[in-house]
Amino acid sequence: MHVDPRRIVSLALLSIIIFASSTGSLAQAKQVHPKAGAPHSPQPAPGQTDLQPPATQPAATQPAKPQADAPLPAAFRNIFYQPNALAQGSPALFTVEMSKPASRLTGRFLDKEVSFFRGDKTTVWYALAGVDLETAPGSYDLSLAAVVTGKGLVKAVKKIEVAAGDFKTGAIDVPENFVTPDAAAKRQILADTALKAHAYAHSLPLPQWSGDFRKPVDAPSTPSFGMTRVLNEEMMSRHRGTDYPSKEGSSVSSSNAGTVVLAKEMFYEGNCIILDHGQHLFTIYMHLSRMDVKVGEKVKKGAPLGLSGATGRVTGPHLHMGVRWNGASLDPTKLLALTLPETGADVGAKPDAKPDAKSVHNTHTPRRRR
Repeated sequence: MHVDPRRIVSLALLSIIIFASSTGSLAQAKQVHPKAGAPHSPQPAPGQTDLQPPATQPAATQPAKPQADAPLPAAFRNIFYQPNALAQGSPALFTVEMSKPASRLTGRFLDKEVSFFRGDKTTVWYALAGVDLETAPGSYDLSLAAVVTGKGLVKAVKKIEVAAGDFKTGAIDVPENFVTPDAAAKRQILADTALKAHAYAHSLPLPQWSGDFRKPVDAPSTPSFGMTRVLNEEMMSRHRGTDYPSKEGSSVSSSNAGTVVLAKEMFYEGNCIILDHGQHLFTIYMHLSRMDVKVGEKVKKGAPLGLSGATGRVTGPHLHMGVRWNGASLDPTKLLALTLPETGADVGAKPDAKPDAKSVHNTHTPRRRR
């Protein structure tokens, strides 16, 4: 049989081309789909194509990235706050400097009203506010609205970052009735809750405080604010104040000027006093052995409120101090660290002198630690 040599050469060339083509495709395939276990090259999940990204686990929720503030309107010269960094439980002094006098300034922060008051200068405004213990870390807006002479209503927004707080955990033992209250105790707890709600509903439009807040008792503070406590190995409780391990009978004074809105023995708090410092800011003094003020009294900074003790749910004598702004629980030690303007609001309040023995009232026998 005769075979054309040119046909043999053509077939040979075609075979070489096909072999080279398949070899190149295989090499390309190896680059696109490397062997399992190759570093940095996860295999597609079943049902996925190379055009679909592999399924990933959802990332943990993170705070929003800080964003640059929009330029302030000309009417606002500066907006700043103290301390420079806010975290869960931080109180804050907001200061707003206007370019021209404003007849009114209002604000909102964390969905709460922020009440500003004017300082000595007609262009400077202040407000005491804060971040609740339970507020999630992230970026939040301080929204401002001012009525400015010759300009009308002018608005501005300041971005504020809130960091996570550093809170401890611990365990304590208390009498069992403070963990599993009986029927009578439950009735008292309900009544106490209503009384506290009534006290916190008290409203004073202007600040009653003046200058820095001060420590209410001669004792060191403990890092107890925000602590998660396990009571009797049964119940979790979040501590919303700061404990001062003072001896029983130690003098307790007002941290700043204010009005007494509650002075009563309560189930958990023991003998408890609440002061309204104006514009939704309150300080709370718990576990007293004696109370020397009554509801409605106006007291100056440093005025005697009573004596420390061990009433209510305690493990021993100490003073529990709390701070509350617009329903938010704030760290008392951070409030004491702020440098605050003098307002002169405490003029005419009850002087910071020892009360006459005949005027002492609302006294109670302290509960002893078991």
